[in-house]
Amino acid sequence: MVVLSFTISDDGVGAFRDALICLSKFSDDVSLEARKDSFVLSTLNSSKSAYASFKFATTKFFSRYQYHGGGQFPERFYCTLYIRALISLFRSRSGLDNQRDADKQTIIDRCDVVIEDGEGIESRFISRIIFKNGLTSTHRLPYEIAVPVHAKFNKQDAPHHWTISSRTLRELMEHFGPGVEYLDINTEGDHVKFTCFSEKTVSEDMVLKKPLRTTISLEIDEFDDIDVEDDLHIVITVKDFRAIIQHAGITGNDISARYSLPACPIQLAYLGDSVSCEFLIMTVGDRGANPAQKTKKGRKSAPPKTTGPRLEAISRRTSVAPSEPPQPPQNQPEPAPQPAPTASLSARPQLSTARASASRSGVFDLRPTQQQPPSGHDDVREPLCG
Repeated sequence: MVVLSFTISDDGVGAFRDALICLSKFSDDVSLEARKDSFVLSTLNSSKSAYASFKFATTKFFSRYQYHGGGQFPERFYCTLYIRALISLFRSRSGLDNQRDADKQTIIDRCDVVIEDGEGIESRFISRIIFKNGLTSTHRLPYEIAVPVHAKFNKQDAPHHWTISSRTLRELMEHFGPGVEYLDINTEGDHVKFTCFSEKTVSEDMVLKKPLRTTISLEIDEFDDIDVEDDLHIVITVKDFRAIIQHAGITGNDISARYSLPACPIQLAYLGDSVSCEFLIMTVGDRGANPAQKTKKGRKSAPPKTTGPRLEAISRRTSVAPSEPPQPPQNQPEPAPQPAPTASLSARPQLSTARASASRSGVFDLRPTQQQPPSGHDDVREPLCG
């Protein structure tokens, strides 16, 4: 029985592939959730400290979209797929010997997808790729029925926020060298500072090879709007932040950030014409001595600037672990494999003893969607960092 069928045009195939590549930076698996009027791809990393979600507008993104339902999926269908297998389906194949054959290269023209499920039917994600040179390839991928787990974020509990061009953040990331692990975001006067650093322990003979500690200072004029507490340090992993910025830079959209206090998640989000992207990253950090003091700036009313952002970069190499940024979270061991619906879904970063008093412990609000799953699946709910 066909549960879901849709068609992606040539432009949509590239955007779909870019979303999958971004999701692959967080996990090896991706959850697919489809309803009559919505289509969502999401993933949660193994330590349950980072969540990513892409919501596609079915009437705009797909050239054809039909949810058939039925059986155990009357209102919504969900499954989990191996993400790298999906990426390989949607990549363009190019084997040109000369420019004359450019119009015959094996670039995808469109993709027809059918998902089958039901009694006596082997569950398959069937993708039919039609190339511009006339070739057609059909792929059948197995999937696992697993209730998707979503991390909930309450914007009303996150008073600190800012919005900035993704291009500016991409230029900022170019100043960060290889090997850095953490990113500290904090405000100081009329500047917002982005400091990357590493807490890796190195031997004495390797001290000079330790990654640079780099601080990039952005004037608040570079932000469309900003309202944050002064001297509030929010620390996240560079790996997660880089994955988000790389994808946002492709779309060219402004990025909005919302957060409350250290040890609670930060939300990074941006909107496109047909795709809504949301990321929740757990944090650690520290607060200043005067929480009432804030850095504020209203939304820009002038036309966008044509000149590049004013960046003030300061780099230095240290022989000991930097003392200025807050202590980052310790690596957490991966949990033993468990069925997704019944897995423990708390996410608590490990804070140093010195910083624990300045932060409050927090967890994601991780839960399956409000729709009750079919019998045999358990709903999992945990409180949000409050």
